[in-house]
Amino acid sequence: MERSITITTTYDKRSLISILSDPTFVLPRLFPPIKSVSRGENSFDGEGRFMTTKFHMHGTVIVRDDIVYGFYLSAGGSQGNGRLIFTFNNNEINLKLEYQGKMEKLSGLFFIDRWFSDFASKLNEEIKAEVIKRRL
Repeated sequence: MERSITITTTYDKRSLISILSDPTFVLPRLFPPIKSVSRGENSFDGEGRFMTTKFHMHGTVIVRDDIVYGFYLSAGGSQGNGRLIFTFNNNEINLKLEYQGKMEKLSGLFFIDRWFSDFASKLNEEIKAEVIKRRL
């Protein structure tokens, strides 16, 4: 499954990278079923429940000119893997999800598209709050 969305922003790339490379900021906002996220230096773990299925997400965050979240998702005895990629072009953020696994069928197009739209519509306001909070 692949999904992508382009988000217009007025924030500088440095601030965007600082905020969007933080899995505790990104993951629960992009995927509402994720209820807790902990992070290490370059890794993260997330827990949640989608419908009746508990899941665990583990991955790494790689930051260069773009941000790549590589992850494994364990749910109901099966495992999937994917990547969440943020690229930056002028005043745009391109967000792309690549995923293969059980949750692909469970979450389907409807939920992923809605989650991406909600994330995009709220992102500038939430980045503004984070810029103030982090004093960027």
